[in-house]
Amino acid sequence: MKKESMTPAEAADALYKLIPRRITVEMLSDYGIEGTEEQEDAMTREVLSFTLYWVSAAINAHIPRKYRDLLFQRVLDLIQAEWGTAYKLGAVQWAEYLSEMEERRARYAPVGDYEGGAMAASEEISDLLEGEGLIQPEDRPKLLVLLPDLVPLDKYQELLSQCV
Repeated sequence: MKKESMTPAEAADALYKLIPRRITVEMLSDYGIEGTEEQEDAMTREVLSFTLYWVSAAINAHIPRKYRDLLFQRVLDLIQAEWGTAYKLGAVQWAEYLSEMEERRARYAPVGDYEGGAMAASEEISDLLEGEGLIQPEDRPKLLVLLPDLVPLDKYQELLSQCV
């Protein structure tokens, strides 16, 4: 029996459920990465931007063109609705974050859009986080283990393959 296809709104809601919320010191320490509470905001924003790059790429790969913007905008609306609560980023203006997110997406695209791009994009965010002092050089391998758990590309693709 064939599964029912999801609407773009249902797909966006399901994608949103897969997106990591606040990146905490405890979460990082589970992977052996040392961090401070002062770094949580920046880590949350950077990981969210990385996630949204991959969500956008999965949408572009699996969703008909006429629904792509609608679906991605719905994901952004869901994030914005919980910006101050689940993400605890109320001190950061949403418009400022959107600009930052677009800059990050532009940074990841040249490496992420090619075969083997997931690892290359993970290296790119590692460079960024290390450059900002959010991780130490010795934490790079640990981050490369953490990222696929936080940003499950295969789940995004599987989910979106069920859409109209």
